[in-house]
Amino acid sequence: MQTRVLPASVPHERMMLNLALFHILIPIVALASGVLLPLLGLALLGSLFSIGWIGWYARHHHFANDRQQQHWQLAWRHCRWLLYAYAVSALIMLMGIAMSLLQTDSNMGTIMLVIFSRLAVVPTLLMVLLLFVLETSALAESRKGN
Repeated sequence: MQTRVLPASVPHERMMLNLALFHILIPIVALASGVLLPLLGLALLGSLFSIGWIGWYARHHHFANDRQQQHWQLAWRHCRWLLYAYAVSALIMLMGIAMSLLQTDSNMGTIMLVIFSRLAVVPTLLMVLLLFVLETSALAESRKGN
């Protein structure tokens, strides 16, 4: 049985879908609807699933040519960058939680949580913007055959 190898543009298309759907559309719906935690949790799980699929395919398939393999590896590298941004955001949020728990005044603890939650979004947001640019370029190159 022969496995079907997906074209070189597929990982970039999946990554762009991940960025648009799980980092732009669902968070906007979450903020607008007021159903913040469930929708943001869904977005995070969807993004991690998408990243996992790209990584699994890039590592476990034999490609017809080097060009296909290079594009899958490039998309997987971009996925890892997004995971690093998630880790930095989580670290900032954990620092905020720790600092808010150390506050004797509950109002000050709430204020610190709000501040750190806003700061924690920044690394992921900046990485998403950078990856939109890089993935758009990589997608165009993959479709041209480069």
